[in-house]
Amino acid sequence: MCDHLRFSPFDSGTTHDMWDELAEMREKCPVVRTSEDYLFLARHADNERVFGDARSFRNAGGWRESWVHMPVEDRFLGELDPPRHSELRHPMVLALSPRMATGAEPFTREYVCTRLERMAAVGGGDLVEELTLPMPQAVTAHVLGVPIDDIPQVAAWCFQLIHSTWPATNRTERGEGIAGAFPEFAAYLDEQIALRHRADPRPDDLMTRMLYAEDGSRRMSDWDVRTQSAGVLAASLSTTALIGNLFYRLMREPAFEDTLRAAPDLIPAAVEESLRLEPPVMLLFRTAEVEATVAGHPICPGDRIVTGIASANRDERVFDDADAFRLDRARGEAEAKHLSFGAGAHICPGRNLARMEGRVVLETYFESYSPRSLTLAPDFVFEFVPMFLEYGPRRLDVVLNRS
Repeated sequence: MCDHLRFSPFDSGTTHDMWDELAEMREKCPVVRTSEDYLFLARHADNERVFGDARSFRNAGGWRESWVHMPVEDRFLGELDPPRHSELRHPMVLALSPRMATGAEPFTREYVCTRLERMAAVGGGDLVEELTLPMPQAVTAHVLGVPIDDIPQVAAWCFQLIHSTWPATNRTERGEGIAGAFPEFAAYLDEQIALRHRADPRPDDLMTRMLYAEDGSRRMSDWDVRTQSAGVLAASLSTTALIGNLFYRLMREPAFEDTLRAAPDLIPAAVEESLRLEPPVMLLFRTAEVEATVAGHPICPGDRIVTGIASANRDERVFDDADAFRLDRARGEAEAKHLSFGAGAHICPGRNLARMEGRVVLETYFESYSPRSLTLAPDFVFEFVPMFLEYGPRRLDVVLNRS
């Protein structure tokens, strides 16, 4: 079991910088028992198999403490398994289509322009606080149908929820569940749901589509829609890391910016390669339901499994020159093979939106500002976001000059 490679997947100081160890795992020890007695999978094929078999490797429990018991209606989509997962996922996938992502582009461009202009007016600031953090939540809130004036407050509630004790324990000092722990947030979502019941005609937004099918029949209960609305807002935070990673590379590597400005058709490839090489979510968790063998290692029912997304995305068996950021990979290679959105039944339903945001934020910056308008502040020191499964900058202190 390669005991010298034993580590804790909950230690961000380790997970953010263990590329050499991951390479050794892929070569010599593709299944490693962690300090918490979980089984970490290092190779692409093994992770893809576990993601693809939702019945043998279940998703329930997610990242929460093992003793936490919560109503199924309070669980985000990523904490559910079939058949309930399939029932709730279907209308969300239909709504979060490429067409809806395209429809959100004008709002996204305008939002990015406004935030960049605000930074340029004062000469810079923390790009994470000013753009990469609020933008994905604003776009997701817009897609949900949240009125634009309410978006800052909704984003603040969601940020507080994710960075509280609620994700691990389903409660805070105020109470249990979303309604008990964050009553103002829950009340706001309930009010928005009630407005859609009364509306005639009903708006064409994600919240409405979760509530009603095109023929007017009900799809989800109000409780389900409240929970899943909070869930998609929370999930948008991973796009913060994607955009932060792209801008950090842009400012560190002038040739990267020059290449994309000269050939903007390569921007989607840059987004995919960033997702592959610097996955916003580095690992996820599954629980074995049946006896199995993975990479020659026996798996028992009840075993907790850590899917090593970041390791799988650099598997030399799948990707040539796997540790390099390359825009010249075979067309669609990164998109088709990386596991940054998962795979199988649980593949991220918001992936179209995330890809659109990554593309549009770069396009908008290039259209509005000249080369090298955005640079790292002279005294900037890089720090990762202090979260074991997220990979991205905690802050980006920058100088931004008007073009």
